[in-house]
Amino acid sequence: MKDFKEVLIVAGTHGNELSGLYIEKLIRDKQLNVQRESFTIDTLVANPDAIINNVRFVETDLNRQFGNEKQLLPHSKEKKIAQQLQLKYKNKPKQLVIDLHNTTSRMGATLILLARTPYYERMGAYVKKCMPQANILFENESNWQEHPYLCTMTGSGVMIEVEEQSHGVLTHQSLLLMKKLLLSVLDFIDYENQGLSLSLNDYEAYQLTGEVSFPLDKDGMRLAAVHPTICGLDFTEVKKGEPLLSAFNGLDLYWHGKQSTYPHFINEAAYSTKHIAMALADKINICCTS
Repeated sequence: MKDFKEVLIVAGTHGNELSGLYIEKLIRDKQLNVQRESFTIDTLVANPDAIINNVRFVETDLNRQFGNEKQLLPHSKEKKIAQQLQLKYKNKPKQLVIDLHNTTSRMGATLILLARTPYYERMGAYVKKCMPQANILFENESNWQEHPYLCTMTGSGVMIEVEEQSHGVLTHQSLLLMKKLLLSVLDFIDYENQGLSLSLNDYEAYQLTGEVSFPLDKDGMRLAAVHPTICGLDFTEVKKGEPLLSAFNGLDLYWHGKQSTYPHFINEAAYSTKHIAMALADKINICCTS
């Protein structure tokens, strides 16, 4: 059983993702009750300059400055922020970080878990109990120390990714989804800290397997778009032989895996400079012992 004494809620890791920023403001203004009996809450606005400029980042992506990943801009503003945060928080083994994000993809409410341990599996089960429509996405393809994400700056953390929301825009639906998902995670941490018995069911989740990039021509321009049969349908099954991309020459590019795949982060605007069309996942069953 984990026993967390502190929870750090982070907003503004990306400056143009507004739901987390308004959640953080509601917490500061005491309009959203996040206090629990078994741990203290602190909040952090991670990248103020990016927020002021309403951009994802100023020089390089703050959410890729952690772990062992080598960076192209080692002396960037965001790298300095990451170093300062690591110095402040790395020696807090009893702290869990919750990093709040928006996506332009239609992913609804998604809880991203970077390790597949019994604790995180139970967290997913509790979230599914509170929010049956939520998606639980495991991204444990790398070791914890290798993940480049801000929520790994201590030994424990998760990411909340919400909705289809344009950058620099705040929607009522996204704010409600983020509130509910955040409060569900906080309740779970509190119940686990107190050793309370939770009735949890097995559930379906997703396991990240890779990404699909757009093919490019000699000028660096795309040769295809996301196929219309899956555009805007994140976490929808794509079977072997069904299309993922539609090439401009009239040909489709098909999924050739041995089993079905589940695209997500489809047409995520933040990934456009890297020409990433979507991420892919397997559907998995999580057996959860209460």
